[in-house]
Amino acid sequence: MYFICQHAIIVYMGLLIFYSLIGGVFSLAGGLLLLWKYTWIQRLITPLLSFAAGAFLGAALLDILPEVLEKTSRPQPFLVALLVGFVVWFILERLIMTYFFQHRHRQETHSDHTESLPLLLILGDSLHNFLDGIVIALAYVANPALGLTTTLAVAAHEIPQEIGDFSILLYRGWSKRKVVLINVLQSLLTVPGAILGYYLGQAFAPQLLYLLAAAAGIFIYLAASDIIPEVHHQAGHKQFFPVVLPLLLSLTLVGLLTF
Repeated sequence: MYFICQHAIIVYMGLLIFYSLIGGVFSLAGGLLLLWKYTWIQRLITPLLSFAAGAFLGAALLDILPEVLEKTSRPQPFLVALLVGFVVWFILERLIMTYFFQHRHRQETHSDHTESLPLLLILGDSLHNFLDGIVIALAYVANPALGLTTTLAVAAHEIPQEIGDFSILLYRGWSKRKVVLINVLQSLLTVPGAILGYYLGQAFAPQLLYLLAAAAGIFIYLAASDIIPEVHHQAGHKQFFPVVLPLLLSLTLVGLLTF
C-alpha cells in the first residue's frame, strides 16, 4: 500500500510539473515566431513596442486585476498592493539608473531612461511566471481537469506578452540566443511556482492575490513609464495608426483570450 501511494504521488506531481511546463514553454511560441521573421520584423519595431505596451496593460487590467478583485469583497488592500508594485518598480529603476548605469553616459540622453528596461522587464516577467505556476497548482489541487484548463489559459494569455518581451529585448540590442535563453529560463519558473503552490495549497491563496495585484502594478509601470515613452520617442510626430492600432490590437487580443 505504501508503494502504491508513493507511486500515485509521483504520478500526480509529474502531471503537475508537466502542466506547469506547458504553461511556461507554450508561451514562448509568439516570441520564437518573432525571431523566425526577424529580418522584416526589425522594420516594425515601433508598432511592436506599442503592441508590447498594450499587452502589459491588458494583462494587468483585463486579466490579473479582475481575477484578484472577483475573489474579494474588500478591493482596497489589493489596490494598495498594486500601487506598492508600481512604486517599488519605480524605486528599483531609479536605483538601477543611478548606481548601475551612471558611468555609461557623460551627458544624459533619452536612452538613459530605457537602458534599465530589460532588467526590469525580466524581473517583472519572472515574478509573473512564478505566480502563474502557483495559480496552475492551486487549480490542479482543486481539480486536475481545472488545472489543465488553467494551464491552457495561462499559455494563451502569455503569447502576446512574450512577443512584447522579445520585441523589447531585441530593440535594446540583445542577441537572439541571449533573448531565447533568458525567456526559456523565465518560462521554467512556472515549475518551482507550481511545486510551491502544491505544497502550500489553498492556504497560500490569500497571499497569492496580493502578489498578483503587485505584479499588475509592475506591468502598468513598465507599460506607462518605459515602453510608451519609448514609442513616442521612436515615432516622433510622423506616425499615428502604425502606433495606435497595434496597442488596440494587443488589448483586444488579451481581452479575448481572457474572457
